[in-house]
Amino acid sequence: MAELIQGLSKLTFWSWLADFHGALAMLSLILFGAGIVLYFLSDKIEDALRWLKITLLALFADLVLLDIFGLTIYIPYRAEGGPRTILKGSEDLAWLHNIIFEHKEFLAFAPPILILAALVIVSQMGGKFNESQNKYLRLSVITSLILSLIFVLVVAGEAVLVTKIAPV
Repeated sequence: MAELIQGLSKLTFWSWLADFHGALAMLSLILFGAGIVLYFLSDKIEDALRWLKITLLALFADLVLLDIFGLTIYIPYRAEGGPRTILKGSEDLAWLHNIIFEHKEFLAFAPPILILAALVIVSQMGGKFNESQNKYLRLSVITSLILSLIFVLVVAGEAVLVTKIAPV
């Protein structure tokens, strides 16, 4: 345990922040899984809908924090001599910043919006959520969850691709 604490204390601020950012991303995957399972259990288990609301709220907060920390990590990325300079300075690597990183930046803002929409629907519908006349609203919730999950996976893959070539 002392070795772990000693190792963590040697990390730079930016390394710690990047690692925490990654931990938030991993937490989001757990919350996506829980949200999808709870969605399908919401018509079978009485408390599942309440837990779905809590999970969507936690997922929304996690995704917002993930974006905030991602924007914060962008500071050393853009610093002179940083990863952005390395990528843009090479003709072979410039596409990683110009296409992949730019795509990643914009796509990262969609999941919190989609999850917030799902949270509002689940919260406003309450007990009516499972009624047959609300099937399209139910469908929009699972669609938001799955699309957001796909977007987060794409963003994470793009981030790993860029940081493997030019780490922060």
